[in-house]
Amino acid sequence: MTIKDTENKIEQLFSNTLNITKKENASDLVSSFAEEFHRQLASISNTNPNKPAATETSESDTMVEEFKNTLGTKGALTFFQDYNNEKIEKMIEEKKAELMDKLGLGESAQPPLTGNARTEALATLDQMLSDFRKQLMDKLNAENKLDQQNSTLSTFLQKMS
Repeated sequence: MTIKDTENKIEQLFSNTLNITKKENASDLVSSFAEEFHRQLASISNTNPNKPAATETSESDTMVEEFKNTLGTKGALTFFQDYNNEKIEKMIEEKKAELMDKLGLGESAQPPLTGNARTEALATLDQMLSDFRKQLMDKLNAENKLDQQNSTLSTFLQKMS
């Protein structure tokens, strides 16, 4: 399609619109425009145009408010520590489930462990989870220390500039 073809199509579109406008009454044109406008608005927002907008708080708004309240109550450091502890506990629970299956302590273990074998497996599980917790804490502390050092270095470099 050339520029001339495009100009011709636009000219036809405008002339058709002008002819329609001349034929229709102005009030009919305004009302049909208003109807089309409301129909398009409703299709975009997926709501009924006759229904007022919802003033309910959404789930994300509630979560944000809850976060702000918790942060304000606990303070940033305590909030951050609690958040990290929750992450660690979640990871430990996942690891515990995995290890229980591997050690034959799970519900689906055939045959189930009994007596001394079960006691030894539980002791091994506790030791493994304790070691895993220490690894996670060490990793978290190392990451925090690295972040702190990077922040200090970054501040120092900015002052040098």
